[in-house]
Amino acid sequence: MLFHIVGADASAEKIERDRNVIIDTIDRSMNVSISQYILAAEEERNSAQGEARELHEQRDRFLATLSHELRNQVSPILLGAQLLKDLKPSDQRMRQTIERIERQARHQAILIDDLLDISRFRYGKLQLKKETLDLRAPVKHAVETLQNDFQTKQLKLEIDLPHRALFGSADATRIAQVLINLLSNSLKFTASGGVVNVRLTEEGNAAVLTVRDTGQGIDPSLLQELFTMFFQTEGPKTGKSGLGVGLALAKVLVELHGGTIEAGSEGEGTGATFTVRLPLTSVEAEQLEQSARRVLVVDDNPDHRELLADLLRQRGYAVIEAHDASEALRLTTSQQPQACVIDIGLPDMDGYELARRLRKTPAARGSTLIAVTGYGTKADTQAFEEAGFDHYFPKPPNIEELAQILSTL
Repeated sequence: MLFHIVGADASAEKIERDRNVIIDTIDRSMNVSISQYILAAEEERNSAQGEARELHEQRDRFLATLSHELRNQVSPILLGAQLLKDLKPSDQRMRQTIERIERQARHQAILIDDLLDISRFRYGKLQLKKETLDLRAPVKHAVETLQNDFQTKQLKLEIDLPHRALFGSADATRIAQVLINLLSNSLKFTASGGVVNVRLTEEGNAAVLTVRDTGQGIDPSLLQELFTMFFQTEGPKTGKSGLGVGLALAKVLVELHGGTIEAGSEGEGTGATFTVRLPLTSVEAEQLEQSARRVLVVDDNPDHRELLADLLRQRGYAVIEAHDASEALRLTTSQQPQACVIDIGLPDMDGYELARRLRKTPAARGSTLIAVTGYGTKADTQAFEEAGFDHYFPKPPNIEELAQILSTL
């Protein structure tokens, strides 16, 4: 009887032990399964994130490559249109056709540049070339860039600028680009006969740039999304328009300047207002004179010289004008320009000889020398280099490319 009891106890212990083994095995299996599931989920998430990053990088590389290739195609079209205009064709239809070609090519160039800049920003390569700048200058440049477009669409463009200079630490090209994008937006959404007002004022320590139009207006619920990349509004008359890049880039550029941009509208049919605020800089007259980059423009054609000088002044350069080589040499000694833009066909000595003499002059030995010629070709490259020129342009020079070179001074 005692043996039977011991056997029963032993059997109960064995059952308990087996039960514990089974439970432990199940627990370990479940833990292993959960761990495997977590690891698998982590791997799947990491893989998805990697694929997403790769897709974004491929998209950015595609946009950068596409924009670059398109820019190479559009630039000769713009230069060709400028040259045809310079030839002053007598046929009215031909002049109108040239203007249309130039206008459309310019819009394409603006869009392409926006795509390139967005790509540069995403890769951290979009940098500003700041200088002490009268903010009225880039505003004037932007307005002049689109002046013909407003006239063609029969829009009234009102400009309200302060009488005194408003100085800021800014990149002239980028501020003009912001305003060009805002004005282009008004062009798209304002019907013929409408009004677009551009105003620059001072409020406290900020310059306030306002673009107000009488156009289609914006649904207030969409105002916060306007500056999102590739965002498009849809109206009853115009439908979707553009790629939704210009306003996104404008926001990027304004914020890189330490400023803000906002949009306002009371709804469809009430027009829209865009407001840009940029920090102002206190500038003494002596500081301004020292910070201005001096450019000597040498050309015996007064119209070409004065127009080019005005374009450069609007971009913040201190421009010195000379009508021949002798005057250029005299002014170089006293003014010491950082760059010289020289016409090759000068009356007293040609631009090649002037460049050679400037390279021997202490005041201009380190200056950037840029040739502008009406008959130069790629075959003349060696002649330009031997004379000491750093760059050369055919007439009429592409002001954007010229300004890009000068911005590195």
